[in-house]
Amino acid sequence: MKPLLIVSGILVASAVGAGVAISPMLTSAKAVRDDGPATTQSISQNGPGGQAKGAQGKPAQQAEAVAPAPDPAPAPAVTPRKNYTYKSFNVDGNYIAMTFDDGPNPETTPQLLAILKERGIKATFFVLGNMVAKHPEVLKMISDEGHEIGNHSWSHPQLTRISQAAVEKELGNTSEAIFQVTGKRPMYLRPPYGSMKPSLRAMIEEKYGLTTVNWAVDPNDWKFRDSQKVHDAIMAQVTPGAIVLSHDIYPTTVAAMPRILDELIAKGYKFGTISELIARDKTPKVQLMAALPNGKPQQANQKDKKPKPATASAKPDAKPAKPAASAAPQQRAGGVY
Repeated sequence: MKPLLIVSGILVASAVGAGVAISPMLTSAKAVRDDGPATTQSISQNGPGGQAKGAQGKPAQQAEAVAPAPDPAPAPAVTPRKNYTYKSFNVDGNYIAMTFDDGPNPETTPQLLAILKERGIKATFFVLGNMVAKHPEVLKMISDEGHEIGNHSWSHPQLTRISQAAVEKELGNTSEAIFQVTGKRPMYLRPPYGSMKPSLRAMIEEKYGLTTVNWAVDPNDWKFRDSQKVHDAIMAQVTPGAIVLSHDIYPTTVAAMPRILDELIAKGYKFGTISELIARDKTPKVQLMAALPNGKPQQANQKDKKPKPATASAKPDAKPAKPAASAAPQQRAGGVY
């Protein structure tokens, strides 16, 4: 057990005792907006201790405001695919997952939480361990409001370029810090830069129980600190089942979110955490068969030639999974994922 520090009355893992170097914050807590706030629509709903506002209570200019996103139906138990990197989901309905990286940030993350709460939306936050150590109270806010929390490493290195021992410190210390604040260990990993390889993924899954999650929609908000560009990129790329990547550490991204979410709601999209969408993901039968080490396909293959077509068809379907695991090194100079 690593030494613990008491920060704001909450226990977090000590970076010093864990032997992990803490990098500087990825963005200044007093970052200046590069542009003004995006156009927003005011949406009200019943909340704890709050009052619902009727349609008659809305200002005239907000007459076209959309209704809050409906809560997803209760999902069955989650069983992530083994040795697999999620980038999107095969789901019935317009479900998408909004994900936010690199926080928690004491200024921008609470703003985003308020935006999500107003619309009844649950998201997944992939947090950095060093940011959790600095701002445990913000992580507690994320957890208390029902959002999902994932591991994004301690200091954001490219995991495929460091030793296994270093990988274990980055992920182990971050999961421990999250546990000390929330009482829950993360189930998902977003590798920095999306960089992963099959052997490393298998080790991480086996040792830490972390399923790898990347993305299908990338607005490049780390590069374009412009709310309009963030809005346009997400709206152009989003499709049912998509995992949307963005960062809650940038004021311009947070400023774009009300407009983005309202337009997605108007288009009929529903929002869920990574766990909720995995529970709804329809795994292709061929992939399920290929995943069975001692299942019927393997037994049948010893008897006659009938299983051969199934085995052959499994091979083409297995190929797209390769890019998902290693295709992710979308590393860009100066970029932060």
